Amino acid sequence: MILNRRKFIKNSIAVFSANTLTQNIFANEIFKKKLKIAIQLYSFGPNIMQGKFNLLDFPQFIKDNFGVKGAEYWSIPFMGKENDNSYLKTLKEKSIDANTDNLLILVDDINIQTMKSGPSLASSVKSERDLAIDFHKKWVDVAKKIGCHSIRVNLKSEESDNKKILDNSSESILKLIDYSKNDKINIVIENHGGITADADWLVSLIQNIDSKYIGTLPDFGDYNFCMKRGALDFEDLGKVCENQYDKYMGVEKLMPYAKGVSAKSHHFNQKGEETSTDFSRMLKIILNSNYKGYLTIEYEGAMAGMYGNEKNDYLSPNDGVKATQNLLNKYIG
Repeated sequence: MILNRRKFIKNSIAVFSANTLTQNIFANEIFKKKLKIAIQLYSFGPNIMQGKFNLLDFPQFIKDNFGVKGAEYWSIPFMGKENDNSYLKTLKEKSIDANTDNLLILVDDINIQTMKSGPSLASSVKSERDLAIDFHKKWVDVAKKIGCHSIRVNLKSEESDNKKILDNSSESILKLIDYSKNDKINIVIENHGGITADADWLVSLIQNIDSKYIGTLPDFGDYNFCMKRGALDFEDLGKVCENQYDKYMGVEKLMPYAKGVSAKSHHFNQKGEETSTDFSRMLKIILNSNYKGYLTIEYEGAMAGMYGNEKNDYLSPNDGVKATQNLLNKYIG
């Protein structure tokens, strides 16, 4: 009797383990099917800077060249056209014609010639915060007109007290959400260096704001998790960071609040693997989260090469996007 009972328990455990393994594999496959690939316009930065890329062609371009239907935008290439309703209508129509999903806009208030930034939502000066809110309201309107669900904002501050930065940022973003929620436009915050590179601080900000219209945009980049980072400077791309937050831990902490994911890439080895990020490890983190939606290719290697980074074997924008797409397909199926 005892032997039979032991045999029964052993067999039951074996069946349970097999069923659990099967369920886990099945669940993982389901998640893979719910992850789609998008492309960030910034990937073609050098072409844009040289006047060789027409923003209106972007939806059809990514469909024809990469078979991708998810499009993310960058505010800089609009070059004032964000104020032209006819232009925005044409962009929306071209997106519909290409069967493209417009997702979000990376908003950078920066003079691309001087690299001087405008007022910040996180500023300690209220008048500057108010100017920043008004600036971003315009991009909420653009997002609505072209069919995006979110805009990404930056938070920079010279303030040394992180709690004050959190309070100032929360106040600004809540005011912005009060405007954006009417059109169901989300405000998302990327780990974009500096205070936002600290995933713990960023999570505390999201929780403090406590709105369904706030979220994160986890980015794979080393530079994005560099906590000792000043103003945006393209010449710093690829440089070693003095105070680096663990990006795998950081992405894992940010994923529960994600409304998008930026699969940042720079440089590839002969096997096609990205040399600064273990995509296999990073994508396991994504797959093990509850995130459903798009993984966006943001190839930054061509920009790093353009601005004189020490590596001289960066791929072209098209080739870099394709190499990143191959990696995503390899690990998410």
